[in-house]
Order: sequence, then structure tokens, then C-alpha cells
Amino acid sequence: MRNNRILLLAALLFPLSAGGVLAVDEEAAAAKAAQNRTEELTADMDCSAKKDKLFIDYLSGGAQLKGPYKFRCANGKETITAPAWLAGEISSMTSREVQIGRDNWTEARLWQEPLAVIHDFSELVRKTFPVKNGGLGLPQKFLYPGCLDALVRLDKAVANLRRERLAGSFGGRGDLVFSSLEKALAALDELEKAYDVGGQVAFYEKTAAVLRNGEEAFGALFAEVPAFTPAGGAFSAEYSVAPRLLAGGRSVSMAFPAYQLEGLKRGDRVDLLVTYENTSAGGAKDVITATIIQAAPVLSVAKPLDAGQAQGSVKFLFTPVQAQYAALAAVQGKELRLAARYDGEAEVKPMEAASFKKIIK
Repeated sequence: MRNNRILLLAALLFPLSAGGVLAVDEEAAAAKAAQNRTEELTADMDCSAKKDKLFIDYLSGGAQLKGPYKFRCANGKETITAPAWLAGEISSMTSREVQIGRDNWTEARLWQEPLAVIHDFSELVRKTFPVKNGGLGLPQKFLYPGCLDALVRLDKAVANLRRERLAGSFGGRGDLVFSSLEKALAALDELEKAYDVGGQVAFYEKTAAVLRNGEEAFGALFAEVPAFTPAGGAFSAEYSVAPRLLAGGRSVSMAFPAYQLEGLKRGDRVDLLVTYENTSAGGAKDVITATIIQAAPVLSVAKPLDAGQAQGSVKFLFTPVQAQYAALAAVQGKELRLAARYDGEAEVKPMEAASFKKIIK
């Protein structure tokens, strides 16, 4: 009887033990695969970062322009020699001045800026590498503020290039370089939207995509000049980063008639116009329409679900001062109107208020 009990107990325990061993083996295999993929990705990112830095040095007119540059990459030692035409082109780009706000930049510096952002981002990501791979082993969640900052900086740097229409840079290869920078911006935008989702390998897959596109921008220097160059120096690629509420900003929702929301979407920029009744010092009354806020980013649009509903709403990104004036206009204005802007247009200009008394004498 005792032996039967022992045999029964063994029969019950054996499958569980086998299953347990199998589970342990599967976990070990998955951990090993993740480790191998992590090492591959960190090595690839290290290589991409080195080429990005080399591109920055080229634009500075560094010594790397004059001879072969040797470094160790994921697949072993690499030797890169700058194209023969590049030194003369960089010299010309360094001498061409561009006005950015109140500052004088050069064409070369305009191109350096997005590359510098990508390089700073690579240094940021390196801090999460395992210590044996040259990192600090920091959890990825601690780098979120830096990731968002990189996105904002890269978006601004790319916008400056787009505004100056530099498709003819790099001997006609500017559009190729810019297209890769736009893809890097899109990859960084996607990473920031889903930050800290998934494990370390998934995180590195996304960060590697950003740096890989930076490396692709460098590779465009060695490509043939495209047979077709966009007219007027405009770039063929365009990517718009969806607006986000950042520190110091304000998110404000406002109601509008449904017809004003037609075609409006997240990422658009609009002007806010208010019509109000003005009383002069002499007591004369006049109806005025003034543009009180210009180029406000649209965070979201809530359109009526029922055709019978008269109103929807728009959520804007405002500065604290703009938020105050928007609230005041909603209470004291007779009517609010939205004027959608052309894609990418964000310039703010002085604008005179409109009154029929100015045109009807």
C-alpha cells in the first residue's frame, strides 16, 4: 500500500517537473535571445552614432575631410574617405549666411543642428546600455524628458531647413539628406508617443530606427546626384510632429459652431479671431474684428456625432497669456472665428484690427 502511494505520488509529480524544466529552458532561451539582440542593437547604434558625428565634423570643415577616417564598427574596422567634391561644397556652405530669427547662421550650421540633436540623443540612449556595453545601465524611463527635448529640438531644426529650401545643398543631394532626417524625426516622434512601452529590446528597436536614419543621411553624401531636383529648393519630404502639451504651456478647450470645424484636425495651426463691439471715447459704437491669437496648434477636434448638434469643440495649445485672452474673448466677444493656416505656416505678424469704418467713408 505504501509503495502504491509512492508510485502514485511520483506519477503526479513527474509531469509537473518536466513541465517546469521545459518552462525554465524556454525562459533561458528567451533571455539569451534578448541578450543577443540587445548586443546587436547597441553595436549598430554605436556605429550609427559614429557616422553621425563624422557628418558633423565634415560640416565643421574638420581634418576628416582631407583623408581617410578609420574607426571600429559592428562588423569590424571601417575606413571612410570623404567624397572629392565635399570639401569645396562645405567651404561654400560655411560662407553662405542665413537669418534665423535675430541670429546669423550659415548654411552649414543649419545642417549641423539636426545632426547634433541626433548625436545628443545617441549619447542619451547610451546611458541605458548595459555596463559591459559601455553604458550606465539606467532604466529607460529616466530618459523620457531628454527624449521629448530631442523631439522638440529636432522638429525645430528640420523646420528651419524646410523654410530655407536647401534641396540644392551638398551638390544637389540636400533633398536626399533631408528625407532621411525627416524619417529620423518620424521615428523619434513614434518613440516618444509610446515611450516606456515594452521591454528593453523593443525600446532599442525604436531608438535604433532613429539613429539608423541619421546614418542614412550620412550615406546620402556618397550617392549620385538625383536626376530630378525639387523646384525652388523645396524639399520633397515633409513630416509634421503632432503638437504636445509641454512644460509652461496651457491646454484650452473652446466651443465652436460645427461648420467651423470642417476639415480641421490635430496638428493644424489656426488664428483665433474675435468680433466685438467697441465704444469710442465720444460714445460712438463700432463693430471690430481682431486676430487675438496667431498660429495656435490644435491638440484635438471634437466634432458633433449627431448631425443635429450645432456645436463641437477644439482643444488648443496656448501660452498662459494666450489662454487668458482666449477665455476673455469667449465671454465678452460677440463671435469667435477660426482661420486655418497653410500647413507648416507658424509665423506671427502684426495685424491691424478690421472695421467697416476704415473702408466705408
